[in-house]
Amino acid sequence: MIRRYTYIAAVMILALLSASCSMEGQFGFRKFGEDSYRRTSETPEYASNEAVDWVYIFKRKHGEREIGVVYRKMELVWVEMLSRVSRINATNKVVYGTIKNLPPGHYQIVLTDLQNDNTLIDSKDFIIYEKDSGEEE
Repeated sequence: MIRRYTYIAAVMILALLSASCSMEGQFGFRKFGEDSYRRTSETPEYASNEAVDWVYIFKRKHGEREIGVVYRKMELVWVEMLSRVSRINATNKVVYGTIKNLPPGHYQIVLTDLQNDNTLIDSKDFIIYEKDSGEEE
């Protein structure tokens, strides 16, 4: 009977630890000339001729991890456009990137934990539109 309670307690502790080890964070975007990154709950839209910096800040520090960064474009299905690896550790809990030179369309940035079987960390959709030459900023 005591062994059974010990087993249940151990399972509960492991469940709590695994739930608390999730890699959560937030995306932020910054256009040229802006001083800070801005969070948005909407799907951001950017002109095809502008470069936009993005950042993903993890809420908590984690040990050394390799983060997969994938840019996908929606065509008939999601198509991988670019992928790279970024590293975070106890002193750096930020992943950076730049959106530039993309043709108009619906895109998505996908972040995965490469050391945990490519588990999805987060994703953010964004739209690139064609900027008319006569359009002013």
